[in-house]
Formats: sequence, structure tokens, C-alpha cells
Amino acid sequence: MKPFRWNIQKREQLGRLLRGTVPDPYSHFFDDLRECAARTVASAGDARLVFIGRSPESIFDYLSGVLHETTWAGRLELVNLSMRLSYTPPDKHVPPDAIQLLREHLTAHELMPQDIASGTHALTLVDLVATGATFAYFVQELEDWARSTKVDVAAVRRRLRIVGITWRTKTSPNTFRWHQHATWLNRFPRIGVKNVSAPASLWHYLGNMQPKVSPSHPPWRWGDTSLRLPSRDARHLEALTHAVQVHTRACMSHERMAFSAELAKQPAMRERWLRSLVSELRNG
Repeated sequence: MKPFRWNIQKREQLGRLLRGTVPDPYSHFFDDLRECAARTVASAGDARLVFIGRSPESIFDYLSGVLHETTWAGRLELVNLSMRLSYTPPDKHVPPDAIQLLREHLTAHELMPQDIASGTHALTLVDLVATGATFAYFVQELEDWARSTKVDVAAVRRRLRIVGITWRTKTSPNTFRWHQHATWLNRFPRIGVKNVSAPASLWHYLGNMQPKVSPSHPPWRWGDTSLRLPSRDARHLEALTHAVQVHTRACMSHERMAFSAELAKQPAMRERWLRSLVSELRNG
């Protein structure tokens, strides 16, 4: 079951839901978002990008706009899931069929193990990251699911990549790097991990402060059918308005040119797939 999220590319369906204009949270928001989005694409490789949870909503909405007339338009997926199965508040109850509900959700996003193992493109998981717990749960579940359905686990691992969006700090030998402390990654040596450092203001806003378009979807709500219905809560509608603003600007030709220029700065420009994408953006 997918929780409902308004399709911001279909403005005719939004009617009077939009709330005028929502100001950007700080003066460099769009510059920081553009840079983060470009570095995410370059780090992800020639892959399908799956954004996990609600934290990367604005990155997904921006890329959905800036890539909408390219061959990458169908490579983006936002999966509203909170994966912390090991943490449940005392007043909540995780349904006994939680794993089956999770798999049904991932099936709806075409994220079954066989989809990943035999897909046209590799699969890159993207999320804001502190400790990497969400990635750990997600990858472990995919592996367990592959085993239970007789899918080649090694093939799934080979097709998986991870991009963790971290907050930018001064580089030093003592800098905390989450993946160096994520011992679970030792079980998955073939999974490539890259980090994209974002300005602390952007990371904090997206991860901790930003109103989101859809309600949270933690394990104790995986069977909650009310999430199939649109939320008209004031904060969700405010978030919807801002998401449309982000997408609208990203669709504009001047923003597409700015994004392509940001992509062209990335080391991955030596690779043919990224040069091809930059060419599409500039000539589209």
C-alpha cells in the first residue's frame, strides 16, 4: 500500500489546495538544493534513484522538475517509509504482518528483489543520513526477501548503491563518517556507498524542520488504510504549495541550464552517461 501523495506534475488536480506562495526557508535555499541535487545524481551513477522516506522530498521534487523532459524522467521514485522496526513507542502497535505489508508497499514501487536484480539500471538508494539505520533496515529486508523468493542475493547486491546525504563540516582526520561506523556494511561488500555533503542549514531544514506533503509512514502505520486518502491538514497543504513551487522553478529553462552547469562541475563528467545527460539538459 502506497500512502497518498499529490502528483504535483498534474496541477489541474490540485485545484484550490495551493496556498498562494510559501517563502523559501532561507536566502540560499535554492542554490543549496540545486547543488545537492546535482551532486546526488552524479554520485548515484547511471541508475534508478529511489528516495527513502520524507526527508528528501524537496530533492525529489526538484529533480522531477529539472529532469522532466529528459530520458531520466522515469528514473525517480519517492518511497514514503520509515524503516525503524526496532523502535516502537510504548503506545503504538506494529501489525503482526508488518513485513508482508512492507513487501506489498515495495512491490507497488516495483522494488521487488527480482526487479532490482534484472532491472535495466542499477538501483541507488538516497536519503539524509546520520547513522545509516534506515539503509541498514532497507538493505537487510531486500536480502531476506530475495532469499525467501529464491532470487540470487548476490545479483541484488551487485545492483544496489547508496548515496547518503550528510551535513557539511570541516574536513579533518576526526570527522565522523557514518559508513565507517556502519558495521552492517561489512556484510555487503559489493554495495557502493557515496556521500553527498549538504550545507548544515539545508540538511537541518529538510531533515528536522520542513513540513512534508504526506503524513509519516512508520511501521505501526503500515496497515493504516487512512493513509490512502489525501491529507488536507494545514501543514501538509503548506508543504504541497512549496513542493509545487520547487517543481515549477525546476521546470524553467534557466533553472535547467543552472542545473546542467552544476552537473558539469562534477568529477563524474568523465563518464559518458553524465555527459549525455548534460547534453540533453542543454539542448532540451
